[in-house]
Amino acid sequence: MTYSHLERANDVEPSVGHAHLREECPFHTEESHDPPFHVVSKHSDVFELLMRPSEWRNGFGVGIHPQPGGVLGTADDPDHRRQRRVLQDAFRPAAIERLEDEVRGVCEELWSNAFGADGEGDFVRLFAFPFPAIVIAVLLGVPPDRRDDFGRWSDDIVNTLGGADPALAEEANRHIFALVDELVDVRKDLHERGAALPDDVLSVMTLAEIDGTLSHHEVRRLSQQLLVAGHETTASLISLMLYRLIDQPELMTALRSDPALIPSAVEEFLRYDAPVQGLFRVNPEPSEVCGRELPAESRVQALFASANRDAEVYDEPDEIRLDRFGPGARSHLAFGWGVHHCIGAALARTEGQIALRWIVDRFATVERIGDVAINQPFILRGLTTLPIRWTVPR
Repeated sequence: MTYSHLERANDVEPSVGHAHLREECPFHTEESHDPPFHVVSKHSDVFELLMRPSEWRNGFGVGIHPQPGGVLGTADDPDHRRQRRVLQDAFRPAAIERLEDEVRGVCEELWSNAFGADGEGDFVRLFAFPFPAIVIAVLLGVPPDRRDDFGRWSDDIVNTLGGADPALAEEANRHIFALVDELVDVRKDLHERGAALPDDVLSVMTLAEIDGTLSHHEVRRLSQQLLVAGHETTASLISLMLYRLIDQPELMTALRSDPALIPSAVEEFLRYDAPVQGLFRVNPEPSEVCGRELPAESRVQALFASANRDAEVYDEPDEIRLDRFGPGARSHLAFGWGVHHCIGAALARTEGQIALRWIVDRFATVERIGDVAINQPFILRGLTTLPIRWTVPR
């Protein structure tokens, strides 16, 4: 029987299917999809594909269906380079460090409202899902009274990457673009009056639009992409970290004994449960992958999550080792690699470390009290529900 990547991609433990791909068919053609696409799963092959951005492009879209007219992660150079140059200072580690107190404040408020006393509930809904959506809204400069819908809009857009009804994304985009238009107009008015603009990413993009570096279409699309890319993946990281800590309580004990392990632990959780399973690349001209010549406009999924479990690169890759990513350690591919390495990596790490610290410090006990549900876009990996019961320190 022919192996189906799609049938296994949303398993609770997709790494089992990934191991089959690496060992039995490292270059896999998914015949069950129309049109068929290819999957590369070994670390060396994924890495090589990512390092050939002129041959294997992002501009066709990184999901299963074409998404022309994209920006940043769904664009190619020179547009990608120009757009990234506008945003890069706002996402450098030093800039994210200056935002850290505000991120902690968001975390504190959400956590206190949800977990101030013993109880039970869905960790995804209570914390993992809203936390990064609010942080992205803060970063962009969205006023507090306009943030409530951000998570829902992001979810609707992400689901279309795996084949859900495109009308959901169209409606979500309409709302996002209307809000961006309104906020950009406020900043343009401030600029015309010689007043100071808010210290946020929308102000950075507004000034770039004023000086002609970005078009208004790009400002809209970049705002949408920052929301989607920065929200769903970080929500997945946070919920999967707690899922693993509940499943392997010795990890929680180790982190409580040595909180200095938290930064390394976040890197290990990113490797072990990569929130982005794998994005697509498309070749405008015939090109070779894994020794095979593929015709133009072939779609290849670079399976980051599988590469991160490759025993040729990582010792005991199916074990969580909290100290794996100490100084000098080889990085993982959870954020991609090369020119399209995730611009929001520093922010995701900061959110992950803050959330993990809260989990370790603020739960006296925590257990799972029901089944988890997995998100459906097969290019991503995350939990849509994580029912838990907890107690708080006395």
